[in-house]
Amino acid sequence: MSAGWSIARTDRNAHRLELPFSGSTTWRILLLADLHWDNAHCDLNLLRSHLEQAKAGGWPVMVFGDLFCAMQGRWDPRASRDALREEHRDGSYLDLLVKTAVEWFKPYAGSLALISPGNHETSIAKRHEVNLTERLVSGLNLCGGKVELGTYWGFVNLACKRQAQVVTRTLHYHHGFGGGGPISRGLIDHSRTRSDYDADIYVSGHIHRRNCDENVSTRLTSQGRVVLREQLFLRCSTYKQEDTGSGWHVEQGRAARPLGGWWLELAGDRRNQHKTLNINIKAVPT
Repeated sequence: MSAGWSIARTDRNAHRLELPFSGSTTWRILLLADLHWDNAHCDLNLLRSHLEQAKAGGWPVMVFGDLFCAMQGRWDPRASRDALREEHRDGSYLDLLVKTAVEWFKPYAGSLALISPGNHETSIAKRHEVNLTERLVSGLNLCGGKVELGTYWGFVNLACKRQAQVVTRTLHYHHGFGGGGPISRGLIDHSRTRSDYDADIYVSGHIHRRNCDENVSTRLTSQGRVVLREQLFLRCSTYKQEDTGSGWHVEQGRAARPLGGWWLELAGDRRNQHKTLNINIKAVPT
């Protein structure tokens, strides 16, 4: 169940997620990317446990690209029989991906707030004119979900509401780009993103790394006051186990990667329950 949260599109690349606060409410949002759900090496038990936590807490879930792997079609030079799950071996590969994904994610349809495409989904759209993400979202909504279809990059306005008070925090997401070198581990991308998009929280994936970086920006208001703005940069990793001993990842000289995403925690200030609503934000690894 949604436990009172709601999400709606406000622009082509923007959504508003409303979170009701009462007293010292604490909300968690599960941020995920690169599930590669249909890959035989995806840790489905770990993914299920995280989704079950979100469902039990009534917390929203957002997935920022590459929910599908979709690399095991006969046309794909990266295809590997070992990475193809048994239920996807009956011929109509793309149709089976959508059908089985809707069935697997159906218990969490009420928890999923936003699903956006990544490069694996856009690759299928370019080559086969099939939008896997859109078909999945439509299927889940037919099962009672209210899932919003995201874009490769976008904004989510986190609107924390307590009675007449509304405190907003801007989340910017981008599936990701580049290769995530072994030295920088994608941290350089945070600086690039900060210069292009204005937000409080930045989330990305793509390179199968998990890291967190913090920044404080300082500015002068029109009233002549110096104010500080805290910014949080989160990189979600994958749920696909890469230490399989063979395949494209290993052939590129890459080793195992951490599994999981982030819990974004938004807590009402316990010391100020009946006055101005203050929101404290922190990130906790799954």
